[in-house]
Amino acid sequence: MLKRASLICLLVGLSNFCFAEESPTLIGGKPVAPGEYPEVIYISMKGGKCSASIVGPRTVLTAAHCARKGAKVTFQHNQNQYTAICNAPAAYPRQDHDISVCLVDKELAKPYASLASEGPKTGDNMTLIGYGCTRPGGGGGNDGVLRVGQSTVTGFSTWDIITKKNSALCYGDSGGPAFKLIGDPVNEHHYVLGVNSKGDIRSTSYLSKIYSDASKAFLTAWAEQNKAEICGLNLDCATPPPPKLCEKEYFALDAAHKEFDKALGELKFCLFTPTVSVCSAEINAVKEKHPAIADAFLKLDTCLMLE
Repeated sequence: MLKRASLICLLVGLSNFCFAEESPTLIGGKPVAPGEYPEVIYISMKGGKCSASIVGPRTVLTAAHCARKGAKVTFQHNQNQYTAICNAPAAYPRQDHDISVCLVDKELAKPYASLASEGPKTGDNMTLIGYGCTRPGGGGGNDGVLRVGQSTVTGFSTWDIITKKNSALCYGDSGGPAFKLIGDPVNEHHYVLGVNSKGDIRSTSYLSKIYSDASKAFLTAWAEQNKAEICGLNLDCATPPPPKLCEKEYFALDAAHKEFDKALGELKFCLFTPTVSVCSAEINAVKEKHPAIADAFLKLDTCLMLE
């Protein structure tokens, strides 16, 4: 689903009822590669499908016009089936606070995206992503393929970040995350700046601010009521866990030992090869690896004593 831009709805006098009930993918986007953006999901609800993002162990974020209070959504993630019950701000759609948060029936696998604490500036680029249509005006897509593109921030409204050019939202992208510009989709942690809300289905997109005081208040109250965790709000999902006891030193020793075994193997091969008589290079390689192992043992032993 994707609402058209408010200005277009106002032109026909139906600002509160301009909901696209079809869910055809991102205009100007390209399919994501395997392993990229695993926290972006495709949810189904009564009347259509939307994009969404996993932002906690049992928390999914989407758009209010996709899933209002009490809405039930289903989705598949890592070949498992999930159900979630959603809630949206009570003042929506009177106030265009187009976000919804859903409590999932069981815990989801990592990684999770985090909510950004601050918004972008005019001129910043953002990563738009979703499962929606691909052609200006609608059409194409709706094939279960996740697509990603970039768009530039051109301004702000009370509730939204406004972007233009390059990529734009289309039907079906609704509810997906608008990320802070991502350079490395696999290794970089993803921060949600907005929720895909509406657009002109050509070049302009409106993204509901996730970092606003109103959004933080709504999400905090929901999290407390449901005893749920939300990354970037009441849970740190961006900082990697501390290493296990002397894990770094252990793996360094393991690597040194494997290198020593390799050097011994090469020496043994050399000594039993009739055409070679000296094997000086191989002997020197073994000598070099021997002190490396002793050094690695010392570092591990020191680490264990300190711990």
